[in-house]
Amino acid sequence: MARIWWCCLFALLSLEAPTYGRDVPPGVQKSEDFLFDVQPRTIAAGETAVLRWSIKGATKVLIEEASGSRRALSTVGTFGGSGTLKVSPKENTTYVVTCEGSTTYSCASVSIRVQVKKR
Repeated sequence: MARIWWCCLFALLSLEAPTYGRDVPPGVQKSEDFLFDVQPRTIAAGETAVLRWSIKGATKVLIEEASGSRRALSTVGTFGGSGTLKVSPKENTTYVVTCEGSTTYSCASVSIRVQVKKR
């Protein structure tokens, strides 16, 4: 469990997108085996972005989020090994995915920049 915590902390602090195979065991590091992405990466307030993931062998995928005003992770939901999810963050937000398979754990993050119109 400590390994997952450190992986998620690293992913949250790195703020890279997309992330492929970070902390994935040998043999599962190919990008076609592990994908977590968001499109578009920059949106205006009120717009929607789509999270996309595909993690070969994952039996459970937990997605969490943290924003600029709320640095602690909060759960978005638990999903299957592949899917999409529409999100509409109101401020810059990082999404963290933690995956669980039969004996493997992996973690990655993607970030969305929200452009706020100046008045």
